Amino acid sequence: MTGNKMKCPPGVPAIEHYLARPRSASIMAQLDAIFFEASGTKTFASNEDRAAFRELWLGRYLAHDAQHAFLAVADAGLPSETLAGYLVGSIEDPAIATRFDDLEYFKALSHRTARYPAQLHVNLAPSWQGRGVGRALVEAFCQHLQVLSVPGVHLFTGRGMRNVRFYERAGFTEAGAVIWNGREIVMLVRDLT
Repeated sequence: MTGNKMKCPPGVPAIEHYLARPRSASIMAQLDAIFFEASGTKTFASNEDRAAFRELWLGRYLAHDAQHAFLAVADAGLPSETLAGYLVGSIEDPAIATRFDDLEYFKALSHRTARYPAQLHVNLAPSWQGRGVGRALVEAFCQHLQVLSVPGVHLFTGRGMRNVRFYERAGFTEAGAVIWNGREIVMLVRDLT
């Protein structure tokens, strides 16, 4: 990492700390567009439901853990900057952090979250998938965690989802599973020690 930007392979957008970039209306609109496009939930009963969904999976991280968020910005420094993707996460064990009490699956696997307390959510614009951007975001976050002496990181995803293979290639392994909202979700972990 040089300054607030991570050195990336050719063709991969610059990876930047979220707080190092001015949050222009354009970048925030692109972040929201990527979030909703990547989401499995596409329709909402109301604008309030849509806003609550965003808060659950993105907003709370930007509000409480912005210092652990990263952006992948193509054409950085140019007037038409394009957000290729983002990673949000936290370093606090979510099984004991009260702001995650609404997600009971953390408590169900608290014996694992204690060892792998950091968590992440990464999403990319469709045109940037399969081009190394997600991996660069994950690696930037893991380097950040190592500097902070965080021993491990986890994430949850649906059993059999396409992204499981991506995370396995990024060094994650399955550490447990729970039923949540009627479907099986798996916990993937990566040791950082």
